[in-house]
Amino acid sequence: MDLANVLREERKIAELQHLEKNFYKQVGIYLANMEKELSTIKNNYSIEAQILQDTLKSERNCVKKIIDQRMRKILRKVVRNASSASKENAIIGMTEEEETIYSQMLSAVMEGHANILSNIERTERPLIGKKNIVQEYEIVRLLDSVPMFVGVNGKNYLLSKDDVVALPAVHAKNLRNKNLAAEVNIESDVK
Repeated sequence: MDLANVLREERKIAELQHLEKNFYKQVGIYLANMEKELSTIKNNYSIEAQILQDTLKSERNCVKKIIDQRMRKILRKVVRNASSASKENAIIGMTEEEETIYSQMLSAVMEGHANILSNIERTERPLIGKKNIVQEYEIVRLLDSVPMFVGVNGKNYLLSKDDVVALPAVHAKNLRNKNLAAEVNIESDVK
């Protein structure tokens, strides 16, 4: 098995190179055979043992680098395909283990994306037309200064004593309940 060549080929191309479904199992058997061969050598300090130890260390290092290269590519593929309609061809060339990782990561990214969108949709407020401004806003006069706050409409409010402002109804009510504001009644002359 030539792991150095597999690593070299993996580094050459942006997409995953095709590996057999059981590639990592084959690598495991290959490394286990090397370890078994090393254990049969009587003198651990012999040249043969040193060469085998160095080769085993080098091959393990290659495997780690192959995994790292492929995980980066799989992650890029997950990010690309999370918002794409075609997910069927994504796993071509992956090993069994990589297919599982890809599916789990894709599922997590898509679920996270959906959660973020649902949070955004829950906090979005519909735009208020001028017809509804009286229903959604209340006019109040401040009885005391109020520290700056962000309203439900996304605007920053820094209010001082005696200011007369139109506030979202929820904030106007809160300020009145805390005796920081008083309601201002305006009679409409609209006919």
